[in-house]
Amino acid sequence: METRNRRAFLANAGLGAGVLALAPLAAQIAKVSAAKAATPGEGYAFDTPYNRLGSDCVKWDQAKRDLHMSRIVAGMGIADMDFRCAPVITAALRKRIQHANWGYIDMDSPGPRAFIQAIIDWNEKHYGIKVMNHENVGVTTGVDGGIKTALRAFAPPGSKVLLTTPIYDGFYEVIRGSRLSPNECLMTWGKGRYEIDWDEFERHMTPDTKVSILCNPHNPSGRVWSKEELTRYGELCLKHNIIVIADEIHCDFISRGNTYIPFSTLDDKAIVNNSITFKSGSKTFSVPAMKCAWFFTTNPKLYNELSFWNYDADVSTLGIVAEHAALSGGEQWARQCVAYIDNNHDFCNEYIKANIPLISVGQKPEGTYLVWLEVSAIADRIGAQRLADVENRKPQHFDILTGGPAKVTAETILGQWFAKNAYVALQPGTIYGLGGQNHMRMNIATAYPVLKAALDSIASALKNLGQN
Repeated sequence: METRNRRAFLANAGLGAGVLALAPLAAQIAKVSAAKAATPGEGYAFDTPYNRLGSDCVKWDQAKRDLHMSRIVAGMGIADMDFRCAPVITAALRKRIQHANWGYIDMDSPGPRAFIQAIIDWNEKHYGIKVMNHENVGVTTGVDGGIKTALRAFAPPGSKVLLTTPIYDGFYEVIRGSRLSPNECLMTWGKGRYEIDWDEFERHMTPDTKVSILCNPHNPSGRVWSKEELTRYGELCLKHNIIVIADEIHCDFISRGNTYIPFSTLDDKAIVNNSITFKSGSKTFSVPAMKCAWFFTTNPKLYNELSFWNYDADVSTLGIVAEHAALSGGEQWARQCVAYIDNNHDFCNEYIKANIPLISVGQKPEGTYLVWLEVSAIADRIGAQRLADVENRKPQHFDILTGGPAKVTAETILGQWFAKNAYVALQPGTIYGLGGQNHMRMNIATAYPVLKAALDSIASALKNLGQN
């Protein structure tokens, strides 16, 4: 199986038509010769493992420390990538640091304004977004930080924020940190993917719910919402006077055969005017440490209110430099990176279905570089809930978000089991809210040899578990 899958991986990777979310690039990509598409990440070392241990990174160093791992085969938790960043980014940063002064940056000066123009150009070229201009695009420190600012602007203390769950764990942090409550609408599972139960969604639109956070593409499920789904989402929110905050940070990572629809391109302008979109190059180009993102809205009232609370003086100068370079000259790198990860998805989905019967996966994710694993069979085998109950009878550390003792879940125990027995760090599903039980999230944005080693290690550990 390894030889067959490796051959398929190499054949499919590169610049195959239909791989990328960077529409309308598909037509351009299709013109690239087959010879140039023969190897993954042509010109870039995506297929070569890059050692991040010792760089103080959360994904590897923190995971190894916190999970007490004797060794680590793969850090597959937090959502950043293991690849070297696009060379154009490194070159731009090197050039900037030659100027050895780090005073406050003037956001109205030529450099930052050129960055905002690059944001506008990128989004129009690749996604057909024509509503962005210098009067409605703002810069902030990150999507999470920007959303927290939006909640401060539009959600009164004590109100609720509507979510379709399971959903990105960072939303819970910014919601609770803003003294708000998550209003969780559990999605339904069918035909190998998640769907929104629209009747249930509307029932959650209570008078004290003022904002809904839309995750498009959806983390952790990998759904890429259709135009019809987004329109219905927007119609219901507009009907109940709920502002839509669209987190579209994963928009570049779209699998073959799927299309990313920006919320801001919906036909109904009233729906679009009831929304704010947050994006960043931090996922596409793997530069989250640079602390730079952007937001935009077609509604001047929403923009002015959000801008009042947004403090762009906190934005990193190097973040602007890095993301400007990426948007201006990193397109080829991004194309090949997305293609490479798409093939990782093919391999991972096939491998698990063929070799790891104790883990269940649905359809290949439509987007993101994340895989949502159903692991209830493993939880039952190791008695994860019983072990969690034992731990919860012991004193636990203080959880700053809940204001009480941290809770050990069955998924926490599962994460420890994978770390100890497979030497792989995953993220427990319960941090993604309602519906996260019996799940783990896996990040496959890594070199193929690392991905295969991780899956082999998991398969071996579970084979041994089955023999116990």
